Amino acid sequence: MDRVAVLGEQRSTVDLVATAFEYQGVEVSRIGRQSDVVATLANKPYLLIIFCLERMESIELKGVSRLVAASPDTPIVPAVFTLRLDIALAAIRLGAFDVLVLPSTAEVVRNLLVRTRLYRQKTVLRHLGIFSQFSSWFAHEVRNPLAGILNSAQLLHEESASSALVRRRLGIIIEEGHRLEQFLRRMTEFGRTHRGRPLSTSLNAVVEQVLARAEPQLQRQRIQLRRDLDPRMPEVLIDITQMETAVSRLIANAATAMPGGGVMTVFTRHRPDEQAIDLEVTDTDCETGLERERQLSGLRDSSGLKEAGLGLVAALQTFVDHGGDMLLRILPGQGCSIVARLPLNGRSGRP
Repeated sequence: MDRVAVLGEQRSTVDLVATAFEYQGVEVSRIGRQSDVVATLANKPYLLIIFCLERMESIELKGVSRLVAASPDTPIVPAVFTLRLDIALAAIRLGAFDVLVLPSTAEVVRNLLVRTRLYRQKTVLRHLGIFSQFSSWFAHEVRNPLAGILNSAQLLHEESASSALVRRRLGIIIEEGHRLEQFLRRMTEFGRTHRGRPLSTSLNAVVEQVLARAEPQLQRQRIQLRRDLDPRMPEVLIDITQMETAVSRLIANAATAMPGGGVMTVFTRHRPDEQAIDLEVTDTDCETGLERERQLSGLRDSSGLKEAGLGLVAALQTFVDHGGDMLLRILPGQGCSIVARLPLNGRSGRP
């Protein structure tokens, strides 16, 4: 669920704004003091901060500047009852995402949420693109000397008449070199988009193919797999190879979050009223949900799930390329749910 923080000293104004966002199904945190913002944002990722101002004056903009500096990853939107164009433009120049005029209609609030979600999505995918470029350069620089080390070690291992201890140590060098090669290969796959010819197929068929490959590993991890695939699922036009990779990454993300075992359930749903289909992967992890949500929001983190988190963002890229979207929901006391949506007619949809 998206979260919005509403900041302001006047309780009545904060309640007015908070109610408008709650009406849109958004989780809202009310913050009375600006000094509490950093602590609030440290706990959970927020879509945006609404900063309620009593007057749109130059002196009030200092607070906007401080908020932008304190929360660079979260869009800031000042909210005022009376708008002055020159001050509004000054707020934008200071880094504000937009200005909200009060009282706001449901349509205005809904449009602001849509634009902020798109902004977050673009930010996340831009970070993935930067990482992809860096990883390609890094892999290129490391592969050449690594190949030289591996070749030399293999020749020495084959030709050496030395003791068994030397040969065993050479074997360790070769084994670790191959592991490094595999890591470099995985690293360069993130952000790399396979461009195949889109074909009409059922998402159920893609999911079944991925699960058939993943099930032996899930069993080794003591993860119980459950399926609930909608038999009414219509065919959609997708790049099958690209979509198989994306679904595999969703499965891997959920599995990584349950190192001690658990239950994974894979759903598909046809949403005829919304001209869309959903893929949902749920798990019973109750510990890393916020970390995974931060990764999908593009926020900086020090999580131990970094590679799985990158896979989650790469999967988002695939669904966006197909006109869809993806989000992660935390199910209190139950686990997490990753929901990806694909449109049937090319129209973007939100889970």
